[in-house]
Amino acid sequence: MRTLTVAAAVAISAIAMSEISTGRAAEIRVISANGMREVLAETKAKFEADTRHQLTITVVETGEIRKRVLAGENFDVIMVPRSAAEELEKAGKIVTGSTVQLIRVNFGLAVPNDGRRPDISTPEALKNTFLRAKTVLITDPTTGGISGVHLMEVLDKLGIADEMKSRLVPRPGGGFHAQGVVKGEADLAVQAEHEIKCVKGAAFLDYPKDLQRSIVFIGSVGAATTDAAAAKAYLTFVTGPEVAPVIKAKCLSPG
Repeated sequence: MRTLTVAAAVAISAIAMSEISTGRAAEIRVISANGMREVLAETKAKFEADTRHQLTITVVETGEIRKRVLAGENFDVIMVPRSAAEELEKAGKIVTGSTVQLIRVNFGLAVPNDGRRPDISTPEALKNTFLRAKTVLITDPTTGGISGVHLMEVLDKLGIADEMKSRLVPRPGGGFHAQGVVKGEADLAVQAEHEIKCVKGAAFLDYPKDLQRSIVFIGSVGAATTDAAAAKAYLTFVTGPEVAPVIKAKCLSPG
């Protein structure tokens, strides 16, 4: 009886190993806000090589993601700010309990690193700095880009939203507006901290504490996924030790 049991165990083990080695590779559809763009691009090949799964990654502004998902677009993994994730979970678009924290993002201003750094230590000082600027590069808030949306909230709180309208130059998200400041195309740029700190020649100026808004990006499994195990495996990968150095190299803070 023992011989039969051992033989059966060996057979079962062989079958399991065979299934692992020939397991079905999944296509994992990822939709992400711009905060994770550089990290996803740099680590995609590593995950695919290790798992044989294939990643199809779409990176757009948070507002666009919200529209697409609420309109019925399916995905396996979503990466968005916490507030958007909570809304989509309530709408039944995200698997409850699948959420992991990815990165934390602050916002501020970009100025040339070799120039005079204006005082923005208080709301009043920030107000005066904005009013002295002729051109300010921003992420177009109409796309739902969080740095642009936050800026409009800040200008409203400072009471200068109308005065600043003609000075704001909206640009698509995903680029580095600080490059325009370094090239002398604008006086200021407003964007996420990592999108400024990773630009050579640019200096990051943090918003005053009362006006700062720290955003945590969340990764979750989509409710319509056809392979929850593969989706969870990818979230485990992007929150693991192999990706952590990439997050820091992209001037980001782990969540």
